[in-house]
Amino acid sequence: MKKISLKILTPKGVFLESSPYSVTVKTKLGYRIAQYGITPFVGVISSSNLHILNDNEKIEIPIKIGIVYANKYEVLIFSEDQLSST
Repeated sequence: MKKISLKILTPKGVFLESSPYSVTVKTKLGYRIAQYGITPFVGVISSSNLHILNDNEKIEIPIKIGIVYANKYEVLIFSEDQLSST
């Protein structure tokens, strides 16, 4: 499976840059999974955990609010939160 480019941006700059297999995010319309080659989407993020699936690990990042933009090759997440990995 091909990887997708992920960038998470906060007011302090780039929080995370990675190339995971998938990113799962909860939006106002439900959960969305971004993988390489998906149909593009934009959504308002609901308070939840981002789930990022890399080669050997699954990262969860709590997020309260933000916007997600995903196309066939990349996922951009914009958040005003002070994020931290769990």
